[in-house]
Amino acid sequence: MTHRRTARAAATASLEAQADSLLTTVSQLRGSAAAGRVLWDSPAERGRTLLLAALHMAGGAASARLKGRSDHASGLVGLGSAARFLAEERRHGKASSASVIPQSAVIVAAAAPLLRHEDPAVAAGTQGVLEAIGDIENDARLDRALRTFNDAIRAALQPRRRGWRRRRSTTV
Repeated sequence: MTHRRTARAAATASLEAQADSLLTTVSQLRGSAAAGRVLWDSPAERGRTLLLAALHMAGGAASARLKGRSDHASGLVGLGSAARFLAEERRHGKASSASVIPQSAVIVAAAAPLLRHEDPAVAAGTQGVLEAIGDIENDARLDRALRTFNDAIRAALQPRRRGWRRRRSTTV
């Protein structure tokens, strides 16, 4: 009897740790995606980028004009300056997006034991979270998947009633 209780306690602790690991990594990925939206994708940031590109263009053109170049040549220098700025911005944005890939690998590693769990609701809830992560911008879908996952974990962690108690509660 004690061995069974010890094994059940170990299984419960393992499931709790696995669920915590998945929830932590999903939260980190969600935070990275939100930061990416704020830093790179928001309309305000896009407007700032365009303004800075225009300033680079004007500065490059003015600098070329001061050096005695023609209007046409100074316009090309300004466009080149703006293009360099935009290319650098694009490179930084792609580097930020690429940082999400290692986080995705950590999430899959955290989800693997939960996908193989004996309780089908836990495995299905985990699968739902993984599918929702594929569309990380859809917060409502991810929230629903996380609620389903949490409900499945909570149910799996409930102590099982002994057979005689189960039979008695159904007959009373």
